[in-house]
Amino acid sequence: MLTATLRAELANIRIAANLARSSAEVFANTHGFTGNIAEFAHAFELSVSEAFTNAVRYGDPSNADAVVHISIESGPGSITITVKDNNPPFDPAPPTPEIQGYPEGGFGLFIIGKLMDEVKCEHEGGGNTLAMTKHIG
Repeated sequence: MLTATLRAELANIRIAANLARSSAEVFANTHGFTGNIAEFAHAFELSVSEAFTNAVRYGDPSNADAVVHISIESGPGSITITVKDNNPPFDPAPPTPEIQGYPEGGFGLFIIGKLMDEVKCEHEGGGNTLAMTKHIG
């Protein structure tokens, strides 16, 4: 398992997204993935970017010590990336965004749900945990 803890700042989104993409690429290359590796890795890059953005945007801006924990774990046929924050709970049911209005927000969980094979959201221990899994084969 690979773990990283980053300050909950918008400036760290790119670091989190790059970590996710690189990990997915390594996983795909070492586990016999026969599909498009760039698309597989991009799904994780975008999903982690969305999850990290939500953790920062919906966190307490006065908390200078706020962090986001990222863990990456792979099994024989899947890779799971987990993003954990210490924010108040949120509704894990992704809303269906109003596409005609092109809103600024509201697409994050919807996008993650479309890109990943499994998405699990829990609120425990004073934070949210979003586990995103993609299977190969």
